[in-house]
Amino acid sequence: MPGRLPMNAERVALRPRPAAEAIDLGLKLARASWPRLVLVAALAQLPLLALAALVFLWQPGLALLVLLWFQPTVDRPLLHVLSRELLGQRISLRQLVRERGQWWTGMHLASLSVFRFHPARSFTLPIWQLERASGSARRARTRALNHGAGGSGVLLSLMGSVFELILIFGLFGLFGWLLPPSAWEGLNAPGWIGPGGVADELWAALIVAYAISAVLVEPFYVGGGFGLYLNQRCRLECWDLEPALRRLAERAPGQRQAEAA
Repeated sequence: MPGRLPMNAERVALRPRPAAEAIDLGLKLARASWPRLVLVAALAQLPLLALAALVFLWQPGLALLVLLWFQPTVDRPLLHVLSRELLGQRISLRQLVRERGQWWTGMHLASLSVFRFHPARSFTLPIWQLERASGSARRARTRALNHGAGGSGVLLSLMGSVFELILIFGLFGLFGWLLPPSAWEGLNAPGWIGPGGVADELWAALIVAYAISAVLVEPFYVGGGFGLYLNQRCRLECWDLEPALRRLAERAPGQRQAEAA
């Protein structure tokens, strides 16, 4: 298919794997580049935080929804970095910005509208962003790659949400433990939830906690989906044969010269 991402099959051992092992491969790819991915996620989050801050002045609760809704935008530069590093190309932040046309497009608007709540978002994102198929070709390609792995993509999304919730509650617990009672009273923490509804301070704390948890979790969420995608391509396209065939082709001229001698 034109536009399909060529992969360096010798950089990572690409072979058919169980779904859990494929996700683990993606998590290892993310962990290998974790500091850079966290930085990319944090920088991508800044415009969303600025937009949320503007909305917060009008409706605090809606500001958190804005941050949640536009989270797929943060995933795109993360996937671009992961795919380039799989090819052995370490790109700088400046290159990432220059190449924004490659990761900004590709079903971006659809991922923020009709497919916003796609249950296997990180698994299907490489199909949209890297392969850039459209129409019936995209639907056929998605069905083919989803066969036998779509459920794992859904479970990965569920795991990502659970870890984000754990981090959010953990951050509240950590600050509750570190801050003295006088600080909480100064923030009017006891009155954050009352008859008048949810206080603005609680919405602000939730926004900050969610932004931090998303920056920490999204690299692994995108990496896990990328691992599933690579595994399905391996199953369909037999990438495990490519390195062996390449080595045979490189060895053949030497064998012919030895026989001639």
